[in-house]
Amino acid sequence: MKIIVYLATSANGMISNNRNVPDWLSQEYGQGFMAISQRTQAVIMGKTTYNILSPDYLPLKDSGSLVVLTHDTKATPSQSNVLLTSDSPEKIIAQLAAKGHTEAVIIGGTQTVDAFVKAGLVNEIILVVEPVLFGKGLPLVNEADFECKLSLSDVKKLNGNTVQLHYEVKNILI
Repeated sequence: MKIIVYLATSANGMISNNRNVPDWLSQEYGQGFMAISQRTQAVIMGKTTYNILSPDYLPLKDSGSLVVLTHDTKATPSQSNVLLTSDSPEKIIAQLAAKGHTEAVIIGGTQTVDAFVKAGLVNEIILVVEPVLFGKGLPLVNEADFECKLSLSDVKKLNGNTVQLHYEVKNILI
């Protein structure tokens, strides 16, 4: 199964500001976010991302699979296609494949990206670099012990200030 990370970052590599408010994201990021979610029909995220998006801004409504990594698996999901799980990345991928998915997109956050990269399951990383700097915030990856080699496959200027970097994951050293 193909796993893609699709995230917006500040120019200094933060995926969220200290307020956890996505008011810094461009319209172009939002359009790409919806497009890749609709294409894959399988979206993986952490609980903080879910809490920010749910229920009104989840990228899939009545179809597809929304997987939320959380320790609170007894909580009530906001819609029927949401799975709250504490399963390993490998098990999540197996569950999505069993449902017929051939690709999935990870839309946040740091712990979720760390877990899937460290498991060697990420094939592509698409970063939308927004024109902002955060002194405090959430980094793209945390202090996970790995090194990931990337190959740049595409660069797009999305608007006057925002660029999209598309990387293929070459190898992960743990």
